[in-house]
Amino acid sequence: MGWFRYPLGLVLASIFMALAGVIVQTQFVLSALAGAGAQISAADRLSMTLADMAGLGPLYLIFVLIGFLIAFLAGALVVRFMPVPRTAVYAVAGAVCMFVMLMLMREVFFGVPVIAGARSLAGEISQAVCGALAGVFYAWMTSRQG
Repeated sequence: MGWFRYPLGLVLASIFMALAGVIVQTQFVLSALAGAGAQISAADRLSMTLADMAGLGPLYLIFVLIGFLIAFLAGALVVRFMPVPRTAVYAVAGAVCMFVMLMLMREVFFGVPVIAGARSLAGEISQAVCGALAGVFYAWMTSRQG
């Protein structure tokens, strides 16, 4: 597969992150609504999740793709010059990328967290966990053994 595994891995890891991130953030929002007394059925959860994937997903994907490009390039430098496991490096790069991206979005939009499901620490951590999993996926996709 040669060099093509790197851009392909970046795109696929970004898609993974955008999908997982949107799904998780939608569930956080719906849980908050349910906690406020709203009746939300499983069908409502599914339809709202699909709507968010179609509405928020493409824009989130663009931000994630840009962030992961920077984070995974930095990770590649770490892997090249330090004796650390590449999977761990890309997992940390993905998680840190998501934390930084959410923080920067909040700063750009006058203190308002744009990703509604990441308005709490638990929501931010969940996005970072998705980022870490996407980093692991990237490491696997770009592995020379794979």
